[in-house]
Amino acid sequence: MIYDVIIVGTGAGGATVAHELCNENLNLLILDKGSKIPRGNAVNKIKITNLNLEIEEETDNTEYEFLSQSAELMEIVGVGGTTPVSLANACYACTSCYKNSATAQFKGHDFELFEELVDASKELKVGSLPSHMMGPATTRLMREGEKLGYFMEPMPKFIDFSKCDSCGLCILGCTKGAKWDATDFIRDVKSSENPPEIETDFTVTKILHNKGKVQGVEGIDKNGDLKVYQSKKVVLGAGALNTPQILIKSDISQDVGEGLFTDLFITVGGFLKDIELNKEIPMGVKSEFGPYFLSPHYAGQLVGMIKDKGFDVEESDVMGIMIKIADESNGKIHDDGTITKKLTEKDLKLFKKGYKKCVELLTAMGVDPDSISSTAIRGAHPGGTAAIGKVVNKNLETKIAGLYITDASVIPQAPGRPPILTITALAKRLSNNIKNEFNGL
Repeated sequence: MIYDVIIVGTGAGGATVAHELCNENLNLLILDKGSKIPRGNAVNKIKITNLNLEIEEETDNTEYEFLSQSAELMEIVGVGGTTPVSLANACYACTSCYKNSATAQFKGHDFELFEELVDASKELKVGSLPSHMMGPATTRLMREGEKLGYFMEPMPKFIDFSKCDSCGLCILGCTKGAKWDATDFIRDVKSSENPPEIETDFTVTKILHNKGKVQGVEGIDKNGDLKVYQSKKVVLGAGALNTPQILIKSDISQDVGEGLFTDLFITVGGFLKDIELNKEIPMGVKSEFGPYFLSPHYAGQLVGMIKDKGFDVEESDVMGIMIKIADESNGKIHDDGTITKKLTEKDLKLFKKGYKKCVELLTAMGVDPDSISSTAIRGAHPGGTAAIGKVVNKNLETKIAGLYITDASVIPQAPGRPPILTITALAKRLSNNIKNEFNGL
């Protein structure tokens, strides 16, 4: 059998393409490396690895705790990709004036995403966190931030607030059905009039192509058997870490794996008795500063760090603020899958600026200054490894006709903001192009 389209990956990109194409009278096959992730314990699927982050600028590591700890990269493999553990942040319109925003980056490649972003926002029910659902910690941070002259605004979320009980456990996978994730689209696809075939625990090892045209995929199934599936088109949405490895193994290597960014972040926090940030909707507000932003964020790692400073702290006593930066796209995924990356002088400057603001905000809220600590640098939104203008064209098609990419690897520079909404919009645009091609338009 020759499929019309094979979709590799069920994250925000792959699931959206499947959702858009499932009722187009096409023979679809969906493949995913992972398995189903039970809602409520999705966080257990997060894999944390060493980022191998080289610090370019010489600095005093004792002044900033985040520099004395090994940098880490968070990733997850499973149906829905990273979306089940996301904090439901939909940041795109708020950064439209920033040069690295999604809208600005793709417009520079003769690629307008506005309509797709609006469509995705409606479908994912994006809305700002209502004031009545902001907990005491978030409200207090917002108030103190405004006193200090910082513009604080509610965070856009893809949450149906009528179903949300503000439990604060978004990262576990929403058990109330309030937070959208890509598995919602996969469920819709399964119940459609023309449901596609879906195979999980299937590792795609290479894309098959001949004379510049895609022919299908090759991979290993859950029993360890080698399988080949033929198709007219292949949509690769395996994620910015896996997609380049598949391409390289398929003899598609020019510019692939280069330009890695990870939207680096740290959480700065301290002791504030019974603040209970851990029981609030995470990252409920934000304050934008161009290439970085600040947002309230509970990090469990801070508990031990604050205890080590002599404080009798419980989880409910931690007040934290995340600094997320648009790091420079200088990383590389090597042929063996290892990653190397540099923390540049520019990156470090952003962290230092954000850290100063966090200390100011935390102190204003009443956090004991002697308790203030910071987590290790982490990356959670890898991208840039198959960038538009280098690996794919404005139609998200590679040099191999019929082979498309729809994940964060096509975003050329770090937006410094969660990319799920952007990826969903990209997938909608690609789906429309595929529909037109099959319809002869």
